[in-house]
This record gives sequence, structure tokens and C-alpha cells, in this order.
Amino acid sequence: MQTQPSGQDGKKWDIRKIDAFVQQLATHRPSDHLRKKRRHRVTHLVVKALGFDAEDLPTLFDAPELGVTRWGTVRVDGKSMMTSLDGVFAAGDIVRGASLVVWAIRDGRDVTERMHAYLKAKARAARVAA
Repeated sequence: MQTQPSGQDGKKWDIRKIDAFVQQLATHRPSDHLRKKRRHRVTHLVVKALGFDAEDLPTLFDAPELGVTRWGTVRVDGKSMMTSLDGVFAAGDIVRGASLVVWAIRDGRDVTERMHAYLKAKARAARVAA
């Protein structure tokens, strides 16, 4: 699996192998079949999300000021769903820990409302300041 950025700007990740591996796990098809159906995708960020052991998230994200709980999940404000980093929101398993997908879906819907309100407030403040 490629672990270094590729591409001219050095910021894009080639995730063909990850995609093929995930597809193989999801469909239980043999590798030979996957070689014929490979898709090429380029992305700017890949978040590894396998396993249940807590990661050292502040170190992993190079953000020592990121607040975490004693269980290793990201600490967020209960009302705004914002982390200790201004403008950075979190929801789902990274906040709750391993849980039901329906909770992650609900959290995702809730956090988008909070992010929208945050961005509207910032835009309003910028208009008033101008």
C-alpha cells in the first residue's frame, strides 16, 4: 500500500490498492477478479479507520492541542460539536467510540447543522467588520 503523497503537487494519495482491498473484503471475490476491475482514485486525504484500539489522535493529526477523552476519542463541545480546534468539528465513532451506524448517521446530520450555523455566523461577523 502506498503511504507517501504522489502527484505533481505532492498532496494527492493514490488509493487504488486500498479500494481493491476494501472491495475484496466487501464482496469476498478472489483477487484475480479485482485485478480486472480496478478503479483509479486520487484523493487529498486518507483516514485509516480500522480496528478498535485508540490512536494517539493529537500526534496522528499533528495537532497537540486537540482534546481527547480518557478513552482516546475526540472531545467535542456538546452543543456546537466543535473540537478544541477552532472551526474543526467531529461526529460519529471518532467522538462516541465504536457504536451503531445509525448513531453515526444522526451525528453526521447534526454536525452539518452546527457547521452551517458556524459558517453563517463567521460570514455575518465578517460583513459587520467590513
